[in-house]
Amino acid sequence: MRANFEIAKFLKQNNINDIFYLPGIQTLSLDEAFVSYGINVFMGRYESNIAYMAEGYSRAADKAGVIFITPGPGLGNVVSGCMEAYGDDSPLIVVHIDTNRAEHGRGVLHELAEPENIFRYFTKKTFYVSSLQGLVPALEEAYRTAVTDRKGPVVISIPFIFLDKEVPAGKPSTDKGLPSSAGYEGRSTQQSGAQLKDTMERMSSLLRDKERPLLICGKSVMFDHAREILGPLCMRASMPFFTTTGGKGIIDERLACSFGNVIQKGIVKKILGEADVVIAVGTRLRDVDAKRRGVKIEELVHIDIDDRWLGKNYPTAIGASHDLKGLLGAFDKLFSKRRFNWDLDRLKKEQERERRALRKREEGLRIIEAVRDAIPEDTVTIWDLSLISYWAEYYFPVYRQRTFLMPRGISPIFYGLPASIGAKAGAPDRPCLGICGDGGAFPGISELSTMKKYNIPVVILVYNNGCFGTLEDMMRKRYGKKGSMDLVNPDFVKIARAFDIKAKRTGSAEGLKKILQGMRWDEPYLIEFQYPLFSTPWG
Repeated sequence: MRANFEIAKFLKQNNINDIFYLPGIQTLSLDEAFVSYGINVFMGRYESNIAYMAEGYSRAADKAGVIFITPGPGLGNVVSGCMEAYGDDSPLIVVHIDTNRAEHGRGVLHELAEPENIFRYFTKKTFYVSSLQGLVPALEEAYRTAVTDRKGPVVISIPFIFLDKEVPAGKPSTDKGLPSSAGYEGRSTQQSGAQLKDTMERMSSLLRDKERPLLICGKSVMFDHAREILGPLCMRASMPFFTTTGGKGIIDERLACSFGNVIQKGIVKKILGEADVVIAVGTRLRDVDAKRRGVKIEELVHIDIDDRWLGKNYPTAIGASHDLKGLLGAFDKLFSKRRFNWDLDRLKKEQERERRALRKREEGLRIIEAVRDAIPEDTVTIWDLSLISYWAEYYFPVYRQRTFLMPRGISPIFYGLPASIGAKAGAPDRPCLGICGDGGAFPGISELSTMKKYNIPVVILVYNNGCFGTLEDMMRKRYGKKGSMDLVNPDFVKIARAFDIKAKRTGSAEGLKKILQGMRWDEPYLIEFQYPLFSTPWG
């Protein structure tokens, strides 16, 4: 079988039915194979955007996002997407259709020496297929690497001259690629039953005299089994439950035990201050996610999928790495007969009173609540980094898993629009709303063409305040300077209509709510929300 068909066959065998792609002269024979194997190809307009599409797909679908990239500028343009996937533990497979390295040194088209090295410190592993016999083994190892243990991106380079050649039958080669990147040093999650028993015994001893523990969970606990266990466990044990930004939606935030994102102030900070031990599971507790947001932890039990982040930002009374699905079953037994000294109903009512008072003075909160009230509860919302998005990160209630996607890996502001396209492809049965700032939306606006081409029914909300709003807010408060972050923007409604996409404009939270309430969610749509600058949630 020719190599192009072996690649398509590999995708199909691993239930990879959707890929994101920007073709070039080196990749043309792949299209024949994709059609033959029924692979859905989403051909975007810019490689950086398709990398974000694949990352959004991965997070919404809970499976690997796959992109095919041409050499030279094509590969270079996916750097920021790989950085985001690496920083956010998202499985991403970048298939780089490479030049013929035997001709390097002659100035051949897109020639770069060992271009995988560009990705050395923000992928789990890079691969170079140096022989046809090594193709399938390299693909298999790349896939396993991306989706196991701490998930993340991989890059596999395949010379384009292989695509039309027959892959020899017989014993496969052991040539599987370049050495793994230097950045991944966490110990494996494969812990023995004895080690889990030891962790539970240590926790039992620590908790013996504790009256007010609380639980913080992160993105690595985003699986159905966690939802089934943690909500009932925390309600039964009367234990407050918090998430990081990536963990929003692990359990329904309407439960009395659930208090939302741990970075909030007010009652959340008060609960943290009164806790006699914090149990953090499946979260790295990175500085950017916790410590610099004012999250203070006195005594910590930290359990993650590997030991890479243990003790990095907070000292640990107990630190351990385990398979988290097995761990939660042990948790259920550990807490089965405990009830702690928290009045969850009182705390929840206090949080609601606090939210009502905040709503009266903060426009950002009123806007995200208008969005929340207007959309179905299973809507997948995808946020770039804008003033609206930061308010959502702190206060937007999330009811279902994998319905709140925000780029907190390296925090790119151009994520929302393209990632929304990928998220809808990954969760086709759910409504999908992408929320972008005007600064963040513009570099991805060409992908309205992709939405229209494939009739992807995403609703894009562009918050247009005529500036890089978060930076403008900071410039005014820190330096007393106005207008230094102003932008010259187009008419976003006209741009959408130029692509034959329906669009509306509104200038009020009430108008926004009304438009969203009338949405059918079965066609591409753009809403331009023209609204003045307002403050950030951190003041």
